[in-house]
Amino acid sequence: MEKKNSISKHIAKILLVIVLIIIVIASCHKSKTIEGSNDEDTVAAKEFTPQVENGKLNIDLFNITSIHFPKYKVAKTTPFIPDSVSLAADEETVASGNYTATLILDTIPNKTFYQRIELAAQHDTCWNINKFAYTYERKDKTGGFYKIVFSKDGQQISVTHLNKDMIKFIPKSIQQHQK
Repeated sequence: MEKKNSISKHIAKILLVIVLIIIVIASCHKSKTIEGSNDEDTVAAKEFTPQVENGKLNIDLFNITSIHFPKYKVAKTTPFIPDSVSLAADEETVASGNYTATLILDTIPNKTFYQRIELAAQHDTCWNINKFAYTYERKDKTGGFYKIVFSKDGQQISVTHLNKDMIKFIPKSIQQHQK
């Protein structure tokens, strides 16, 4: 009888150890996120990359600034690579999200357009207006950075966008403006 009790105790201990091992393995497996395994936490790549239609970058100034701009078209796009980053120019593309674009307005904006911006600048600190130039700088939804610059009575707008991982390469004066 004692032998049976002893065997039962050993079997119980072995079963307990097996259960503990299974629990440890299961908890370790859950704590490590396997890329692409959890559909609820993943975000489509298109949310992080600029919208490109027919090979052209689609820039929505209203979505960025909340100001309606006159009609415009994207004239030129260039991958943006700060001097302090060691990437070959041919390794970076506009589609990666780090770019500078030149937009051309169809017409020279009227006074009402500039009045809307000046009104918005009273409560939106992202706007910086001086006598002839308008600058808009802000972070995007994913932690990236937009900078829009244009001159009063001009038709050209410069748009720069950097992804979150490139923010550290922005000059300190601009980073302080974003806080």
